[in-house]
Amino acid sequence: MSDTQPAHHTKHLPVLACPFNSITFHLLQRDDGISNGTALWLGAQVLSVYLSAEFSKGKSKKTIETYDTARPKAIELGSGIGLMALALASLGYDVLATDTMHVCASVLRSNINVNAHLVPGHVHVRELDWGVDPTGWIWDDSVSITSPTPLPRRVGNGRDFLAPPFDLIVSSDTIYDTALVAPLFETIRALSALSSTPSPPSLLSGIEISPTSPSKSPGTSTSKPPDIFLAVERRDPTLITAAFRRAGEEWGLLFQRVPEKRLRRAGVGVGWDAGEWEGVEVWRGRWDGVTGASKL
Repeated sequence: MSDTQPAHHTKHLPVLACPFNSITFHLLQRDDGISNGTALWLGAQVLSVYLSAEFSKGKSKKTIETYDTARPKAIELGSGIGLMALALASLGYDVLATDTMHVCASVLRSNINVNAHLVPGHVHVRELDWGVDPTGWIWDDSVSITSPTPLPRRVGNGRDFLAPPFDLIVSSDTIYDTALVAPLFETIRALSALSSTPSPPSLLSGIEISPTSPSKSPGTSTSKPPDIFLAVERRDPTLITAAFRRAGEEWGLLFQRVPEKRLRRAGVGVGWDAGEWEGVEVWRGRWDGVTGASKL
């Protein structure tokens, strides 16, 4: 990380040069006062470095490299300017990058389009409103999962769209307001459920899903829930602690914090003063496979 500055030092820049491994992404950001999601935040920087290290060693690297016909699939909630989505695509994932209508239109979609040629994975951009009931999600709309455009939707063989099951769920810098906690975790639980059991046709809205996905073995009808990685800034310790407690109690999302020393071994904070990323945490979790399953 020594060749890049912490996000709080660069919010005034209209275009960021973001080195990631051997690639440099050029990302537009806007300090427009409308949304927090139109600028880079520390959580995305920390999580991208940590996952790069995790996925570049041992079993994780082998898992990604052996998908010669179907890449593993990830979905990101609150993609912002797109750094995390592009980082995962550079590691071999196909990624569904989601955010609000404003963020998608102002920075996310253009950033993905400009940098898409740099990565082997495909990144799809869609609007996703966490407040919409999962039974109303539409996966074959080219703009939005939760607020279908008035234009006729394209329905094909699924190649132009990314839908469950997902192998990985990620989100960063999205737990900062109590009002967002329930919608975020309900969305994560629903995505976990759709990714670990055969999905009802009504929820996949016309997309033909291959019977064998990266998280499933041939001949099986179910798979384990996807891994979940969240990066947060502990600005409000009470809020963060309560959020992860509620995640387990109310939605069956069981998280453990990644130790700081493990983040440091992964390269987080290299070249930065210790205080530059103080309070940034990475949490790893998984749905218990039971809580709330009947809702879908």
